Amino acid sequence: MSETRSAPTAGSELTSILVALEQHLRRDWAESSPAQLHAELVALEQAQRRIRATQARVVAAARQAGTAREMGFINDRQMFTGGMGLSPGEARGRLDDAGIADSARMRASAEGKVSAGHLRIIGKALDSLPDECDYEVRSRLEQQLLSAAERATTKQLQEEAHQLLDALDPGRTERGADERARRRSVSCSGQGLDLMATANMTMDPQLAALMREVHARWGQPGRLWPDPDSKDTRTDGQRMHDAVVHALQLGLSADARKTGAPAAIVVRMDLDQLATLAGCGQTDGGIRVPVPQALAMARGNHWFLALCDDEMDLRLFRSRRTASRYQRLALFAAYGGCTHPDCDQDARHTEAHHAGKPWSAGGLTNINELALASGDCHAMIHDTGWSTVPDRRAPQGVRWVPPSGTPRAEKPPPPKPGPPPLTPLEAPILPFALLRDLDHAITVRSRDGRTDDRPRETAA
Repeated sequence: MSETRSAPTAGSELTSILVALEQHLRRDWAESSPAQLHAELVALEQAQRRIRATQARVVAAARQAGTAREMGFINDRQMFTGGMGLSPGEARGRLDDAGIADSARMRASAEGKVSAGHLRIIGKALDSLPDECDYEVRSRLEQQLLSAAERATTKQLQEEAHQLLDALDPGRTERGADERARRRSVSCSGQGLDLMATANMTMDPQLAALMREVHARWGQPGRLWPDPDSKDTRTDGQRMHDAVVHALQLGLSADARKTGAPAAIVVRMDLDQLATLAGCGQTDGGIRVPVPQALAMARGNHWFLALCDDEMDLRLFRSRRTASRYQRLALFAAYGGCTHPDCDQDARHTEAHHAGKPWSAGGLTNINELALASGDCHAMIHDTGWSTVPDRRAPQGVRWVPPSGTPRAEKPPPPKPGPPPLTPLEAPILPFALLRDLDHAITVRSRDGRTDDRPRETAA
């Protein structure tokens, strides 16, 4: 006799909450008084704080149980981004909360006493303590800040945190080089729909001094302004942006023999975009750049266009296991990044994968049998039983097959949206670029005494 199992559902408590929320969503607030609306806003804020705390406990339990892999996802982050549609930042926030699910500050959130802003300030204050501070010191600081948070705005709490940290660590502004090195950080978000990205920087004194110098040299009104006869209408932030761009361009265009690091920016675009100057090219780092701006970036640099055909050593058979430089450029042009439908890693964070027969089983390192896969997705093939099949009819060019008997096998990941990728090199009209020209440039650099084999030129 076969047994029929129903899909697991949420707990009865949460089901009741969702039913009540559905009724709340249907309520008309047009006739409500200001006092009623304020009371509802207070109640909703309390609910959000408490939901965050209970969600942290569930995520922590899911991580402990290995839920992501059991449900067929690559890792915990991908369960949130690919399975639930969260942004990478939101997924990171869920996982960070899980790490402090049993802390005093998350228990205070469960009681509705502290806001998300309070939690952020308390977390940063605890992170600011030197490593030698023991648990007792950290716990006491946490409790002091929680007590202050119940009666303070976020700005007031931040001032309180400064005072408490100064009392606990009078020399914190004179930390040694090791502590400064630990805390330094620069990160850049992915691009939004407007093609803009946001950077976060925690600068050590050296970088802070350099940024001040960049501002002084090229960020003043009138500097880098294209028309000397018109007024500079940029804000101070816009001038600093242009100054940083100018400084980076100068640094990346410096003589490689002095810097030791020739730069290459590879931009993926097609002939229609070059002809019409419309749309965006994509760098191998996953950044979308408007075509006119990409061409401006390449001004003054040597271009190499790749025309990849059968004569360009793109079918290496069993002569080598890893993909060549030419094959990686071709794969980037064809796919842009990882081919797994749930993965959004760009080309620089991927590996060339034998998509048909594995190398160990006699697979060939030929362009029509290779695909791009991120490190996690590549490992997933060996660790969890996923497999790949080259399929030019699939939107991502490669069909990823989940392991049988798993939830993903019953509900496989949908293909990536958008048009199918370019067919990699089955026709010589595909615009990659003159790689023989690249060979010549590498030969010239080697003859001049430069050994780094990375292309120095900006490529399109």
